[in-house]
Amino acid sequence: MTPRPPPGPAGPAAGPAGMRRGPWAADPHATVAELAGCLAGAARDGEALDAFLYAAGMLQAAEDRLAGSWTVPRRLVRHLQDGAAPTAGSRAGAAALERAAAALAGRAPALGAAVRWVRVLAGATDDLAALVLRPAPFPSALYRRLDRLAAQVDGRSAERSAGGRSADGRSAGLRRVLGSAVRRPPSCFCSFDQYPADLVELARRFDAARPLPAELPLLVVGVRTSGSYLGPLLAAALRQAGHRAVAGGTVRPGQAVLAGRERELAWLVAAGGQVLVVDDPPVTGRSLLEVATGLCARGFAADAVSVLVAVEREPPDLGPFRVVALPGADWRVRELVAPVAVEALVRRSVPGAAAWPRLEVGPAVSPGRGLHLSLPVAGHPADGPPVPLRVETVGLGHLGRRAAGYAAALPGLVPEVLAVEDGLMVRRELPGDTPVPAEAAARYVAARQRVLALGADRTARLVGRGPVWEEAGRLFAPLFGRWAAVLRPLLADPVARALTRAARPYVVDGRTSAGRWTGRDGRWAKTDWAEGAFSHLDLASCDPAWDLAGLAVSLTALGRPGEAAEVRAGYERLTGERIGAARWCLAQLVQVRHGPGDRPLDGAERRRASARAVQGFLAEEYLGDLPVPGDGPGAGWCVLDLDGVVETDPLGFPAGSPLGMLALRALRAHGFRPLPATGRSLPELQDRCRAYGLAGGVAEYGAVVHLPGRPPLPLADRDGAGVRALAARAADLEVDPLARWTARVSRRQPDGRRTGLDGRTAGRIAAATGTRAVRGEQQTDFLPPGVGKAAGVRALLAELGDPGAVPVFAAGDGPADAELLRWARLGTAPAHAPAELRSAARVSASAYQAGLAEGVAALLGHRPGGCPRCRPPRPAAGSRALLALLALPEAGPAGMPARFAELSLAVGRLALRGERGRG
Repeated sequence: MTPRPPPGPAGPAAGPAGMRRGPWAADPHATVAELAGCLAGAARDGEALDAFLYAAGMLQAAEDRLAGSWTVPRRLVRHLQDGAAPTAGSRAGAAALERAAAALAGRAPALGAAVRWVRVLAGATDDLAALVLRPAPFPSALYRRLDRLAAQVDGRSAERSAGGRSADGRSAGLRRVLGSAVRRPPSCFCSFDQYPADLVELARRFDAARPLPAELPLLVVGVRTSGSYLGPLLAAALRQAGHRAVAGGTVRPGQAVLAGRERELAWLVAAGGQVLVVDDPPVTGRSLLEVATGLCARGFAADAVSVLVAVEREPPDLGPFRVVALPGADWRVRELVAPVAVEALVRRSVPGAAAWPRLEVGPAVSPGRGLHLSLPVAGHPADGPPVPLRVETVGLGHLGRRAAGYAAALPGLVPEVLAVEDGLMVRRELPGDTPVPAEAAARYVAARQRVLALGADRTARLVGRGPVWEEAGRLFAPLFGRWAAVLRPLLADPVARALTRAARPYVVDGRTSAGRWTGRDGRWAKTDWAEGAFSHLDLASCDPAWDLAGLAVSLTALGRPGEAAEVRAGYERLTGERIGAARWCLAQLVQVRHGPGDRPLDGAERRRASARAVQGFLAEEYLGDLPVPGDGPGAGWCVLDLDGVVETDPLGFPAGSPLGMLALRALRAHGFRPLPATGRSLPELQDRCRAYGLAGGVAEYGAVVHLPGRPPLPLADRDGAGVRALAARAADLEVDPLARWTARVSRRQPDGRRTGLDGRTAGRIAAATGTRAVRGEQQTDFLPPGVGKAAGVRALLAELGDPGAVPVFAAGDGPADAELLRWARLGTAPAHAPAELRSAARVSASAYQAGLAEGVAALLGHRPGGCPRCRPPRPAAGSRALLALLALPEAGPAGMPARFAELSLAVGRLALRGERGRG
């Protein structure tokens, strides 16, 4: 063994030094094998904090891998524990399955060796935690132990055992089991600005709240991921406070608590031991409560379990369990960002600042939970203009230095970093309020992809950890109903994984909304450039579409849809890489639902933005190659209802489907002019006219007419203010904020579903406001007197220069469509329409969009897409799979079996062809 060289010089590390241990040191999802090399380097340099962070990351990844190796499929366990009718027997059975599997795993040779290696690593991590809390020269014995541990998984081991068996052979087994396990960034030291000193203070507060004999055994249980870091530090703090019997372990919520350690737990219970559960700052405390309850199931009394957490606001209410909290005002970081401390930092780290006569430090603020503190600083030299700076918290050790490393790789595209010290970064402030142009944003993403490239996209391994692909798959779970737990992983997740897998992976920015740029005079810089990839929100991705979609969704929400479309086009021009329609759609959907925008979207905004993403995808696949229609009626006007005819709403927002879009394409391809007539709001109608290239439409049941490029034409003599005022008095009623001339009211059920109002409530509101109620499955609409779709279409046709025209075709599915269907030359209704429409229209044999397609076939004389003129281009494999997902509800329950078969084939084609599935 080569002796350990002396430690390197102490002090802050900035610039590329933050990534000096190889490209994987910048990868948020480095593997155990890669982290092992970093661990060996940090130990060799005597950097105890970095060595601890690498070791804790290895421990978290390895324990997650082992837990996945010995647990039965987690969804089965969840079903046994939380099924529709759970019993004590089913819950006990699930826990017994997991404990038995853990015991068997310990007997398997490869897994047994991995379990023993993890135990040794856990001991070394404890020793490093003690060294972090009480700095001292790095012990040579600890360095040698860490070097041996690292060598066993990073491929450097070449020692021979006394019996002649190759230790490298054993290491090869460890590398197979653990080497590819992936680290998950710890929120505690990446997003929440916690410090080791916070664990010392928590230990002190625990001792003050519950004095215990020094000999009483304590068990510290960290809730992974952050618990893999916080747990060893808390245990070390307790030992240094005088406790002589402190053990540790970690657990992932939803898994058996400390499976495989039953004897140790039984001894602790018999000895009257205490358990301390630790995690990063909670929101609801649900995970903490789940772990504490699991410990009680192992025999611990509730008063023997304490929860120790730092909290940003109020401590969580965990019922019978004691909570020892560290309020945000008492965190160590508050001392570091105090004005005196910040001034000292700036004066010693910024060239020339020591001589400035005056230095102003602004207040430390955070834009939200889990977002770093930031302080404006203004330096005032004796002979020059003020120097604007900003001091920000960036995270601990190498996790914080990554910000400087990224900045060094992106000169001119992000602010210049002047220093990083003790988790604080000093950078230049770039004042400016000019909105970033799409081309500049695309240039930033392209440059970032080039200089922060990764060797592999590992997000597919992050099952259960909320990567972008998994959140995309979850969006489609409602399509599978009660079978979602089984069918979503089989049919939706593979599509999402294929579409979001990066061909050229890189460390994404992750926070690209319009408010995170600054610039003026033709120069722009990205602020907050290092946090998104390490966010506490997870949402792991390596795909540029994720970054681009973040800005596009933000711009659209700001009313700049043209610029939003240019973001994607600008990137494609700069790089030559095409972002297909399906890939773009999924990235936008997840950004709308989970992305860290400049402000949270309310429910109506999310539904509208999600609907726009699907509209853009369907329009690109089905209408993109059609010529722009001219003026006039063409072959005739075709009036289409939206809800239940062109679109359905099982996803929680209105979305079209292949058959609905095929019908729309066929009408346009054969010269007909489709016009929507809907109960939806004017802004939603405008979205569809823009996406589908329509000449205009009627919104809010005929209360207002829309023609692109012209002001709205109201036809109602009043708006829905009276109904909205009445509905606001009931806590369980929601009013669509987008509707203006009518009022759309829903009842929010306890399970989160939205439904229409009961007849009594609807009648009472209608009588009080002089309106007419139109009841639907998810809402009840209240219409002013004299408003109707047919009257609205007549006014629209007059505005289009064709007064007196009669629509050649109309399709609708509700009582409000009856007059319109009778007026049209061919009125059709899908099979799910109420009986009262059967005398007014030709009723199709199929429901929803399939019924619309049958009606259009009756008009054309052939099924939509059945002739060369209206047949759409063949989509790419990924687009076909996404279309198959959207097709599931288009014919109602009767059409589900056939569409499930089509979806299964599409998913199988993706797997067999090995395509990325980029649509």
